[in-house]
Amino acid sequence: MEFRPDVHPRVLRYFIALAEAGTYTRAAALLHVATPSLSQQISRLEAVLDVRLVERDHRGARLTPAGEEFLAAARHLLLMHDQMIARVREHGRKTPERIRIGFYSTVAGPRTRGILTALHRLSPSTKVELVQLGWGEQVTAVLQGKVDASFARPPLTETGIQVFPVLTEKRVAVMSVHHHLAASETLHIGDLAGVTQVDTDNVSDEWRRWWAVDPRPDGVPTVYGPMVHSVEEMLEVIANSDVIGITAESLAEILPRKDIAYRPIIDIEPAQVVLVVPEEVGPTTFLLSRSLEEAQL
Repeated sequence: MEFRPDVHPRVLRYFIALAEAGTYTRAAALLHVATPSLSQQISRLEAVLDVRLVERDHRGARLTPAGEEFLAAARHLLLMHDQMIARVREHGRKTPERIRIGFYSTVAGPRTRGILTALHRLSPSTKVELVQLGWGEQVTAVLQGKVDASFARPPLTETGIQVFPVLTEKRVAVMSVHHHLAASETLHIGDLAGVTQVDTDNVSDEWRRWWAVDPRPDGVPTVYGPMVHSVEEMLEVIANSDVIGITAESLAEILPRKDIAYRPIIDIEPAQVVLVVPEEVGPTTFLLSRSLEEAQL
């Protein structure tokens, strides 16, 4: 592994102060640190970089040629560092007037109210709009600017986004109450062998296969049936046929139906909800990330 020296911005400030003051004593006074401490910091910097930056003589501290070159680079780096900090702080002071948050089916499940409450507490003047999306829009709506953020369910293959984890929950099989699998309290994925599942065509193939658990652990092929394009459409098809679906546990609480049964599948990977925002950090991303942190406290 290539070694990359790690130099703290504070040490860069010390070095610049020494170069400008000309002596360790004057630089230490300007920095409000002890002269021996400043000398130790410069020596450590030279050790990390493996180069002599400063020579002591009767006139004080004199930069070597390497020191002169490093001084220009240090000033440039500190300028960029200070500008970055200023921009981030400015984002923190700004509050967006409106945030459009996309969702489909269960929003953020049981964490929805806590997140939105935290957002309102942090920025009471910000208007929050929840925008219902289709399965295939959970990321594209963010990239296209239709919404500012969205609660989405991985796997996600798109680039140009940031993702914040929100919730992990079980996956369940959803079926008609008259389906023979509804008699079981819990299921294994092998219990679904040969059972027809709903299909969809407006999502990535990776997303479609992950939710259908295709391929199955034992190699048995997944059997696909009717096409559906929304949660509501899926439930209606399932309630009136022998096909099943695999969905998130929280759907049972948010969309309960007397003609539908939800049964946990205990031997497959759980599902997640994540918050998707644009890759570029702005006031909206800053506020939403803080809201997630507040809601977890």
